[in-house]
Amino acid sequence: MTRRTAGLTAIVLAALTAGVAGAGVSAAAEGPAQPMSSQVRPETLAHARVIRAHANGRYRLLPGRKLSVTEATTTAVVDSLTLVTDWAQFRVVPAENGIYFAICSARARCPYPGRSASWSQTALSPRRLALELSIRTFLETSASLVVVALPTAEPVWVVFERDDLLAAVDGPAVLAQLMPHAAVIDAPLRELIDRLTRSRLFIPLPILPPPSGTIFAASVS
Repeated sequence: MTRRTAGLTAIVLAALTAGVAGAGVSAAAEGPAQPMSSQVRPETLAHARVIRAHANGRYRLLPGRKLSVTEATTTAVVDSLTLVTDWAQFRVVPAENGIYFAICSARARCPYPGRSASWSQTALSPRRLALELSIRTFLETSASLVVVALPTAEPVWVVFERDDLLAAVDGPAVLAQLMPHAAVIDAPLRELIDRLTRSRLFIPLPILPPPSGTIFAASVS
């Protein structure tokens, strides 16, 4: 295992073995798998790390609490995500052509920082950064999936699928709203971030024994 994939692998193991309080959803029986997408291209992963570095240059300069993107790697350590959106309703999302980002409080230890450094899953700034990472990744690379781990005390992900997200918004227009000043969030931008991220928040579920090749994650909306 390389150091670059160690962080996501740790997330996978935590999701499958640690208790997740308040999920309130049981895993459904595994459904039919969707066709697998092509593996993430080396240039896609390389550019995701460029996006990470650029975001860090902006969000580490925020007044007050600062954020850092600590990881940019592939989601292909598993075959798929099984997203549970309602009781016994779920869909299987191929993970081979995906990018995983992890957001942390600056200078904190992640994943799952301590109480003083952790953020609420509904905190706006981390979700804004997650949306920015996903839009840039979809516009600038061929990735079909972006998973962003928020800097929460327990695992919470924002899961973006290319076709789903770009069908809902004008990607370049949204990016233009997000990019100018990372610290400024007016009412229209707040509404946009809420609309595009709240329904995409998921909690990885601890399934024992762990299912082969997938992670079950329950919607928190």
